[in-house]
Amino acid sequence: MDLILGEFLSFLLLYKYLALFIVAFLAAFLLPLPSSSALAAAGAFAAQGYMNIYLVILVALIGNILGDAAAYYLARYYGEEILHKVGFRHILESKNYHALREYMSHYSYSLIFISRFLSGIGPAVSIFAGVMKMPYKKFFAVAIIGEICYVLLYAMTGYLLGNQWEDNIWFVVEASLLVLSFGAIIALIQYKMFKRRTNL
Repeated sequence: MDLILGEFLSFLLLYKYLALFIVAFLAAFLLPLPSSSALAAAGAFAAQGYMNIYLVILVALIGNILGDAAAYYLARYYGEEILHKVGFRHILESKNYHALREYMSHYSYSLIFISRFLSGIGPAVSIFAGVMKMPYKKFFAVAIIGEICYVLLYAMTGYLLGNQWEDNIWFVVEASLLVLSFGAIIALIQYKMFKRRTNL
């Protein structure tokens, strides 16, 4: 893990905003990259004068939003077709799948927002929203708000910690775990409410 993070930091220092954009885009699109750590590191580099904090926030935000858009639109236009071809037709026509679509239609706001903070889960939610053809205005309104909060949280954390950010990397990890726990609790409450409403 330390070796991978070190490689990302070297990549970030060498290519700066381009590297930050690539990591943000790919992490939001599909790949499980350490985007939170990279963003915190970029904020710390900005505090030390190597980067500009406003550009860090802007570039990371654009990368995340474009990654979300790529995952959503590819899934929206090609997702079901691909799933049919690889043998998931019975799932798409199942009662559980339709129940899940109904669940998403009622509780997608909080799920989309919270998933922006969770590496690996955010892209899955974007893809699922696309496959289910969630209205794009609804998806992007919540996704963009979530991305703004996410980018500000980690970029400013790195910026405020400055050259001490690596010694306090536990803060980034614990913040992610806190959001994950909070999201799991909300999802559980919403699922119980959904089951009660639909008598599943």
